Amino acid sequence: MNLFLTMKKLERGQIIEVISYDPGAREDLPAWCRMQTHTLLERNDFGKTSHYYIEKG
Repeated sequence: MNLFLTMKKLERGQIIEVISYDPGAREDLPAWCRMQTHTLLERNDFGKTSHYYIEKG
């Protein structure tokens, strides 16, 4: 929910970094981006955390 509200404040084309400790986000975030017409630019995994770079569509 926090991500949804934060994305609403961004301008189209702006990029946000999301850091997640939830392994389920590896499937959930790409699906959410597609549904919301945002672009998942990159995912980097570092141990138990994943860093996602999302461009607002």
